[in-house]
Amino acid sequence: MATGFAALQDLEIHQAAAAAALVALLPGVWGPPVVRPVGVDLPGMVIALGAAIAFETGWWPLGIVLITAAALTKETMPIWAALWMWSPLPLIGLAAPAVVAIVRKPEIDEITAHPNLREVHDHPIRTALKAHQNQWRDAWIMVAPWGVCLAALVDPSWPLAICLLAAYAQLFVATDTTRLLHTAAGIPMAIAAVATIPPTWLFLAIVAHGFWWRKPQLI
Repeated sequence: MATGFAALQDLEIHQAAAAAALVALLPGVWGPPVVRPVGVDLPGMVIALGAAIAFETGWWPLGIVLITAAALTKETMPIWAALWMWSPLPLIGLAAPAVVAIVRKPEIDEITAHPNLREVHDHPIRTALKAHQNQWRDAWIMVAPWGVCLAALVDPSWPLAICLLAAYAQLFVATDTTRLLHTAAGIPMAIAAVATIPPTWLFLAIVAHGFWWRKPQLI
């Protein structure tokens, strides 16, 4: 059986639908509101997913267009799409933000200019370590929000493990947590989870995944 994003092609229709439901219900995606205001993560993830599917099915021109659009929505999306697919193809999209960075005059937007956010902008590592210093072993923040997607860790593939490690590595340079983890690794985690969960348990798994006994941290 294929591993990583390629395993999507081995799923039955109901399993693929279950994977989509698991991703949608993740906090920071479309689950409990853990991001305020809503950012560019979700549209970037959706466009990158479309690009990955286009590349996997041989529609390279469409894949290039979509991954470029994803990169212009959120610069890091080609990297995550490459990790989902375990292929360098989506990295083509990085050319777009690179060109923008060259031709655009650097400036700070009004929101980032706020003193607190400006500190995050100017000193990302220092502020990230400070923000997470009491969270690294807090399972409610670092583990529990994955919900039923944790089933992916029963028998993880190397591509999934590396994608997950890269997702958590973001926490060393960013003060947010849940939204970064789930938009980066939510798709391969969900695919691997539904491939592990017995088909007869999928509906119950989605129900359990969609309800939270405690609201995830607003980040």
